[in-house]
Amino acid sequence: MKRMYILFAILLVIEIILVTICGPYSCEWGNTVYFYFGIVGLPASFIIPLSQNDLIIKKRVVYSILFLVIWIIVWCAGFMLGEFRIICKLF
Repeated sequence: MKRMYILFAILLVIEIILVTICGPYSCEWGNTVYFYFGIVGLPASFIIPLSQNDLIIKKRVVYSILFLVIWIIVWCAGFMLGEFRIICKLF
């Protein structure tokens, strides 16, 4: 069960590191990289608890939904805290 938390924590740390790297370059390539990493992280965060064989099915599903919600919250917070820009200067 600890492995599940460790894998999810590693995923979140990578996301936070990616925010600091991609935030200043949001107009060039940062938005694209961070967005697609978040999309890839959604199923990953959902599958991590489902792969645990030592939990009953009900707990696996609850943890999967919990990890998914946490992932979405941290992902959206990363967009705000990383100061990603949607509209960039054209000139």
